[in-house]
Amino acid sequence: MVWLQGGPFLEVSFVLKLDGEKKEAIQAIIDKLSNLDHKIEIVEERLGEIINSFSNGYPYDIEDPETVFIHAMHLRLYVHVAGRRKANLQIEQISSNALLVFFCFYGSEYDAPEWDQIGIGDEDLICFNSFLTELYTTFQFKLGSIGVEEDVLGLLDCEQVRPNECYRFEKIKTQSFFDRNLTSFHSVIWNEQYGKLDPIPFDYKRLNHSGLFIKGNNRSRKERT
Repeated sequence: MVWLQGGPFLEVSFVLKLDGEKKEAIQAIIDKLSNLDHKIEIVEERLGEIINSFSNGYPYDIEDPETVFIHAMHLRLYVHVAGRRKANLQIEQISSNALLVFFCFYGSEYDAPEWDQIGIGDEDLICFNSFLTELYTTFQFKLGSIGVEEDVLGLLDCEQVRPNECYRFEKIKTQSFFDRNLTSFHSVIWNEQYGKLDPIPFDYKRLNHSGLFIKGNNRSRKERT
């Protein structure tokens, strides 16, 4: 049975630098996620095998000896954010030195009890902002976001099939999203250790560890009516 059904989907995502061996990097991410205040329950029974499969990867084109290898994994979760709700977690190597981590939640405002999925009301978005902020405090990632049917890579100029070196960690810069109107995003966090935003053409607040929390233009349903 498909873990998440319906839609639209709310995506909480961020980019990390890949340091060292893939297997150790993934295990470190899982360990940190297990200690969040927003409790995460991993449903998968064969987590070790899934991590090994990520490390080994698989060829994009088995008939092409020069093909790239895909390193990606999916986990079914329950995440305690504005209630206990289903989520998919995907971790993907997007370049030789960068990882994409994203959580996918059922994002309709209406509950879907037939699928054991609870909706996300306007008041719940505050809790998701808190979740993204805790992820930043834990990982101090370079760039993260909450988007509707859009992960954090939607803020970048690169639109190449992943993996691709245009997604290298050092190529993720403030200018990538500086001129965008953020219409698909509820919120964005940028780590100013990697570059200052000045002036800042968005509503924002400052976080610990040089974090800049930016309010996107995907307003609540009440604000849009």
